[in-house]
Amino acid sequence: MRFWLKRLGWIAVIPPLAGCTVLPDAFTGCNEVQPYQLARQEETLRVPAGADQPDTRNALKIPVVKGPELPPDPGGCLEHPPSFAAGAATTTAGDTPVVAAAAEAPAADGVQDLATEDGRPWKTRLGLNYQLTSDTDFDGGTTAEFKSSTGFLIGLGFDLSERLEVGANFTYDERDYDARLAGDAPGEVFPVEGDLESMGVMFNLNYFFMTGRFTPFVTTGVGWNFVDTNIPTAPPQVGCWWNPWYGYICQGFQETKNVDGLAYQVGAGLRYRLNPSLSLSGSYQMSWLDYPKADGTPAFDGIQVILNWGF
Repeated sequence: MRFWLKRLGWIAVIPPLAGCTVLPDAFTGCNEVQPYQLARQEETLRVPAGADQPDTRNALKIPVVKGPELPPDPGGCLEHPPSFAAGAATTTAGDTPVVAAAAEAPAADGVQDLATEDGRPWKTRLGLNYQLTSDTDFDGGTTAEFKSSTGFLIGLGFDLSERLEVGANFTYDERDYDARLAGDAPGEVFPVEGDLESMGVMFNLNYFFMTGRFTPFVTTGVGWNFVDTNIPTAPPQVGCWWNPWYGYICQGFQETKNVDGLAYQVGAGLRYRLNPSLSLSGSYQMSWLDYPKADGTPAFDGIQVILNWGF
């Protein structure tokens, strides 16, 4: 039980980093007309003849906006307001604060677009998949210990929205293992050492908690995995044929034990957008492989580092 709690703890740590972004958007109403926008400049107070004139040197004057009115953003408001210091720096002696803020708004929008939206919904993926050491039991008393390894993956993704992405990954890995194969007689065990080749296709769904340059995310996926154990299941065979350039060519081959089955996974990680086209993500994955004759469903932990390129 403690072992599973430790695994689930990795995934439970990441979502809280999203903070208040999992709550309803507090800025959804910023495009609505605000009370201050209804204010207008009134005529100067008229004082009857013979009465004292009031001091109007500190009277509030609503400035006239000379720049074009900015259209409302249909996609919502900025999660963070533009820098007040930057707005003050662009204000000149002849500009009012409103004009300076209007002049800075396009620049702020450009910075936001650079960090969040690149206009390229398709993504190619290239990354590394590091698998941790794991133990697996099989029916009949056979046990196996799979060593840690590093494989690679390539994939393709598509943005359904700013926070939701679907895709598919092809993975390949070679792992060393130590196994104890149970024999036919009770208590009979044969130690085996070797390496296996693993490849699979995983269709996944990623949810990003924020739309900024840096964001945590969670992922889930389902696919199919194929493993060649390289354990011989038949005597070696040799085949020969005639090649007009090289003469007779003989090559030996031997049938080995292959295993395949359904695979599914969950994970959590962080993504950082390097520029409008490139982003780097790292995640902790928990995978389960539905192999025949396995005692339960073997589980494997790993860390993925992926470079995404939008096009």
